Amino acid sequence: MLANLVDAVIVPNYEALAQQTADFAAADSPLATYCEAIGGDSEDADLATARNSWRETMAAVQATEMHVFGPVADNGEALRKRILSYSDATLSTCGVDLSVVLADEGEDFDIQTRSLNQRGYGAIEYLLFNDDLTHTCAPQVPDTADWNDLGETERRTKRCELARLVADDAADAAATTAERWRTDGGDYRAEFLDPEATGDALQLLTDGIFAMDLLVKDRKLGIPTGIHDDCSTAACPDLVESPYAANSFANIRANAAAFKTLFEGGDGFGFDDFIVNEEFADVAERFSTNTQALIDYVAEIETSLYDQVLDIESADRGTECLNAFAAADLQAELSACTAVGLVKRVTDDLKIDFVTIVGVTIPGGAQTDND
Repeated sequence: MLANLVDAVIVPNYEALAQQTADFAAADSPLATYCEAIGGDSEDADLATARNSWRETMAAVQATEMHVFGPVADNGEALRKRILSYSDATLSTCGVDLSVVLADEGEDFDIQTRSLNQRGYGAIEYLLFNDDLTHTCAPQVPDTADWNDLGETERRTKRCELARLVADDAADAAATTAERWRTDGGDYRAEFLDPEATGDALQLLTDGIFAMDLLVKDRKLGIPTGIHDDCSTAACPDLVESPYAANSFANIRANAAAFKTLFEGGDGFGFDDFIVNEEFADVAERFSTNTQALIDYVAEIETSLYDQVLDIESADRGTECLNAFAAADLQAELSACTAVGLVKRVTDDLKIDFVTIVGVTIPGGAQTDND
């Protein structure tokens, strides 16, 4: 099962990520084309193409978020956070604005010296999708003091050039990750599949797929909507992922689809087969059914997560949100809150039946619910 999951799911996910991030950062990419088109007649069309390319690449990024262990988890998850840092911290928009200025001022600028919450595909989203060109730094920051006086074309160009530097950095991190999994590279595959360490490998994989609980249910949905106790107000819009591209639900759908593929092993032996062999076919079926229900549900949501969270906060709809969360079978206007309930059905089974049948432990931080 472990060998199949590595060869049919995990390594292909990292290979796809390396390829797509390389394509996005390439000299002839839609991003590069847009940068060259700024100020010209094709600017709007080329921007739309670059944004679509970002969305496609982000889907590949989100697939790998369901198996964060091994190379991407080394050194405080440095490789992962160079690609996407949302799991650890919200984006520092002032830091990104400052990087735009510093990158333009001198040849000694190095994107790798910038904090991880100023890099990755979250930073590229801000640079490509945020139409407000005003910097977000405090007036006391001297480097950005003159930024707002520049013309719009110049500011867009400088932002786009930084986006290219960030894209190069993320592509390098993705390529390094894929290389370290290969047998002819870092050979983490052989380490992971060592027959003497099967128990450890199984626990690492379990820790990875529990991102469905800690990342998807809590950080992406429960906290922003105010359902999770880590949001101390009615809602927390500042913690929404992908607010500028309104891509939050697409990200969650990609997460859920990757989780389902991992659980089912693609076309090979997966956790579902293991659980069936242990004579719990109903549990395996419930996982697949509930995960598919989540995928289908978020695919149909029309109002962005950010807009829904703003509505919960401004209109004091916290109680309504909790009701939608508790009654996920019923239609509710606050679909984001319903989505939390749908994810919880999957993660409740992870915490009880899955860990019992497979013989693993619940990762730290996922043992109790705060929603």
